[in-house]
Parts: sequence; structure tokens; C-alpha cells
Amino acid sequence: MRILIVDDEHKLALSLKEYYEPEGIEADVAFDGLQAKAKLEEETFDLLVSDLRMPGLDGMGLLRWDKEEGPNIPAIMISAHGEIRDAVEAMKVGAYDYLVKPFDPDELLIRIRKAVASRRMERSFDAAFGRKGKEGPVLFGESPKMKEAMRLMEKAAPSTATILITGESGTGKEVAARLIHGLSGREGPFVPINMGALPDQLLESELFGYEKGAFTGADSRKQGLFEGAQGGTLFLDEIAELPLHLQVKLLRVIQERKVQRLGSLRGTPIDVRIVAATNRDLEVQVKEGKFREDLYYRINVIRLRLPPLRERKEDIPGLAGEFLARFSGDLGRKFAGISRQALDLLLAYGFPGNVRELENAIERACILSDTDKLELRDFDFIATEKDGKPQPVPSESSPAAAATLKDLEKEAIMAALDRNGRHRERTAAELGITRRTLLNKIKEYGLGEEK
Repeated sequence: MRILIVDDEHKLALSLKEYYEPEGIEADVAFDGLQAKAKLEEETFDLLVSDLRMPGLDGMGLLRWDKEEGPNIPAIMISAHGEIRDAVEAMKVGAYDYLVKPFDPDELLIRIRKAVASRRMERSFDAAFGRKGKEGPVLFGESPKMKEAMRLMEKAAPSTATILITGESGTGKEVAARLIHGLSGREGPFVPINMGALPDQLLESELFGYEKGAFTGADSRKQGLFEGAQGGTLFLDEIAELPLHLQVKLLRVIQERKVQRLGSLRGTPIDVRIVAATNRDLEVQVKEGKFREDLYYRINVIRLRLPPLRERKEDIPGLAGEFLARFSGDLGRKFAGISRQALDLLLAYGFPGNVRELENAIERACILSDTDKLELRDFDFIATEKDGKPQPVPSESSPAAAATLKDLEKEAIMAALDRNGRHRERTAAELGITRRTLLNKIKEYGLGEEK
């Protein structure tokens, strides 16, 4: 993963770069918008992290260029506390997310990984399932369950009804929500928010906004995400994590179609389509008193269940083939396909991480493979029990997975160096990375001086 960090605070940009490199993220830095634009025109990045306020070309200008003329990569914007209105405006322009200074670098790391994973999955679904341009997708999967999910999405999207998307992690709930928004014909923005990622007080102000003087530190009026999504779609991810006292406020907004900022005595009319998602059983949450029954019925007007990959295994060959084609391009290599034995292993595996885990498995195999076809040995990181059942591939967020990925990367680099007589340019070209990245990896893994 390669990201560009843009901030006129040199120390902050450089410290973030240094902080993320041990996490397997190659970070480059720019100290103003023009410098960032030049880098984005010359090099390839997976994500942009940019401050909003900078001299010359500011973050908003850089974001508009990225979306209209540039590479159109996901962008996470950083704003000071008093610039929340600008951050909401950035979401309208097309920013994936934003953070308020000061922020926890680990929180930004989580959002970076989520943004890149979301974009990868979205592109995978687009290519693997096909689309009909402005009329929407033709196919969302070859399996009957995914065809039914696609049929329901196409039918429900043009309505204003609230949609509840359920499914395990990695099944593509946010991708489906974005697809629904795209099919809806609504001209406003798609605005996502993760209910479990923010503390209660901040979540309330983010959703509903506040008036100047509403509480200590409220130095100016703030527009909430409901108002920021005007004319578009508000995606409430992990809705089960919403605290009970905020569930009451959300219910009122849905019923009245008005949002009342903190400290205000009157409501502001809104035209916002709500799509909610959860990987929990909300019926159980209602019975346990953790989720309001009246809110449950309000958001459960249309229910869309995304099946786990183990329930639609007939989709695995198509998905695996699409991922293989994409990573072939990323690595600058040509793969002839996946062997029957390797495909049988994938079909036998349960994939608890669903589509995202399949994507990770194909990517790792492409990095590891020494041949023009993915073979069974290229998936030996899928451990096997005595009875022959494949064991879960660790998720990328787990320590075990991180160690495995680093080991695989180190082995792949060592093998490529040996094949190319330790020549830097040829090795980098074979691995599909830049010479600078290769040098950084050689230093990181202690692989010695290069010729």
C-alpha cells in the first residue's frame, strides 16, 4: 500500500510517514498542494491524506483536482476543530473520510486501511460482476443468492425507503450501500459514518451538528452529517453500536425528516436517504434491550442480506480470476490462471473473512509465486488440519497475519534478488515496485548492500 501525506506542518507529515512504515505502508510526503499535485501526476498512490488548510493550493483545491482531473484515489482529509464545516464540504466533493486535529495516528491507520480495502472491493465488484453504465449493474454474482441481492438493490434503490444491510464482515456492505446510492439517481453526496469509531459526545455532534455556544469549545456553528448529506445518502455503518440515548434522536430525525442541532430550538428540514448496516443480529439486540424496537422497525423497511462467501462458492472462481487479473497488472506480471488443485483448495476453504479475505489470499499468492500460474504451493499459508480441512487465513489486522505477510514479502524479495543477480532495477521491475521501495525494503529486512 502506498499513500501520500500532505501537510504544511513538516514535522507532522514526516512523523506520520515514519510511524506507518513499520506497518507495511509506504508513505511519501508533500508540504503543500502544488507539490502533492506534481507527485500524484508522476507516481501511483493508493490513498491521499491531506490537511485542509495550506498555503497556495489548499486541501480542498487538491481534492477537487484529484476527483475531476487527477487519479481519483480515495482521500482522507485532516481538519482543525474549527474547520468541520469545510470537512463536511470535502465529503460532498468526494472525500472518503476526515479526522479532526489532534488525532490518534492509530485511528488514522484504521481509516487508511478501510478506505483502501473499500476501494479495492468496489473495483473488484465492478469488474467481476459487470455494470450497465448509468442503468446500473447487470450482475452482482453468478450465484442465485447474489443475483437475488442485486435484484433487490436495483428495485429498492430509486425509492426513498430506509434500507438495512446485514451480513458478516467482508461481505461488501459499504460497497452495496454505495451501489444503492449510485442507482438511486440522487444528486447529493454519499456520506458514510461508522457508529463504533467515535465516542458518544463526538458522534452526536457529528451526526446532528451544533450551534455556537452549545457547549464548552463550541466556538462556531457546526453542520452535522445529516445536513451534509442533503439530497444524497447517509450510510450509518455498524448501527448496532449507536448508544440508546442517540437512538432516540435518530428515530426522531427519521420520523420528522428534520434534524435539530445541539443548542438549537428549531429543526432543519432534510432530504436524506438512510442506509444502515450491521453484522449483528438486531432482533437479539432488541430482546436484550440494547437496541430500540421502534427504531429497528423504522430502519428495517427494506432488508438486504449479503450472504457470506461460503454460501455462494460458485462465485469464488470468478472472483479469484478477477483478483488475479488485477494483481497481475499491479505487479507487472502475466499469470496464466489458477491450477485446478489450488482452486479446489479455495473452494474447500470456509473464508471467514469473506470476499476481502479471498482478495488478500490471491494477492499474497501472486507475491509468493515463482511461476506464471498460481499453484497449490502458492497457497501454503492456508494451514491444514489433520483431517484435511483448511484453516482460516489470519486477518490482516492480526499480529499473526502481519508476521506472515512480512515473512512472505521478505522471501519474495530475497528470491527475486537472487534471480536477478542482486541487480536493483531488474529486481524492482520484476516485483512491480519502485527502486526506492526496494531499497527501503532491503534496509527494513537487513538484506545487505545492493550492486
